[in-house]
Amino acid sequence: MVGNINRVKEFDVAAVNGNKTLAACVERSAIERCKDAIVNLGVLHTPVIGATEGGKRTLLSGQCELTALRELGIKKMEAVEVGVKGGGGETAKLSLLLMSLRETPEALREGLLIQEAVSAGVPRSEIQDMLGKSASWVCNRLSLVTRLDNGVYEMVRNGSLDPRSAQEVARLPEETQFAFAETAVREGLPKSTIETLVAGFNEEGCPDAVKAQIISDPRAALRRMVDNRRAVNVGGQQDNPLGSRQKSVRPSDINESIKETRRQIAILYGLIYYESSYDAMKYRESLKELEPDIVALLAKVRRIISPGKSEVAESVG
Repeated sequence: MVGNINRVKEFDVAAVNGNKTLAACVERSAIERCKDAIVNLGVLHTPVIGATEGGKRTLLSGQCELTALRELGIKKMEAVEVGVKGGGGETAKLSLLLMSLRETPEALREGLLIQEAVSAGVPRSEIQDMLGKSASWVCNRLSLVTRLDNGVYEMVRNGSLDPRSAQEVARLPEETQFAFAETAVREGLPKSTIETLVAGFNEEGCPDAVKAQIISDPRAALRRMVDNRRAVNVGGQQDNPLGSRQKSVRPSDINESIKETRRQIAILYGLIYYESSYDAMKYRESLKELEPDIVALLAKVRRIISPGKSEVAESVG
């Protein structure tokens, strides 16, 4: 039987050191909402404080609450106190762990904390084991803060660009990232399309003209890539507009593709249907990547099935 594990204590708000890494991603609007909640309901999410052997107390979770309490002039706060051994690496590890327990952890903060932990000497393998994540997941989170243009970083921070798409954008040269990301958001490109375009940009031998088109007019560049795949050159090879040469393929039969897609959806639905909610959590990340692709395809299908007046006029013209 588990004994008393309550570690909630009262602290002087001024005596708690804020967490600069967590504060970097706290938006002003979030602090104002938190202040309103505290005034009307009290502190809804108890902060967690790390206490070192030397008596120093550093915030591990709850930066928004700490800032709101200070701005409201509140002198005392309740928080969970945990012991911290070691330096900044241990603090970053605990903050990461606490963030991973949330239902919707924030990708940028995760990346910042991983970077802080790695810089402090924490092995990546230890971070993977602690969070239950793969090596590629850790690398992708790091890419959000180490390879991403500042403008794109802000787009992720304000929610206009999702983190998974940003991870693909981070594979582009830094000087091209913002222009591409702006266009991708404006055009509503799903993550799978962004991934295809970035791969084309980075393909060896891709002409500069095609690279420029990928950045400025990604839909046109994508059509160019699709048309190339459909081109038939029996017994030979087809020049790739991205610069290399590839084997030609037969034109895809849309009706057959629809039938195959329906078959695969039925299989996937059946597999997921018989999974318990707990077991299905294992596939959460993969399903998150699938969702925008389904949404984008559904939007296109609906436009074809029930076209608007402008689309009907365009097709008639």
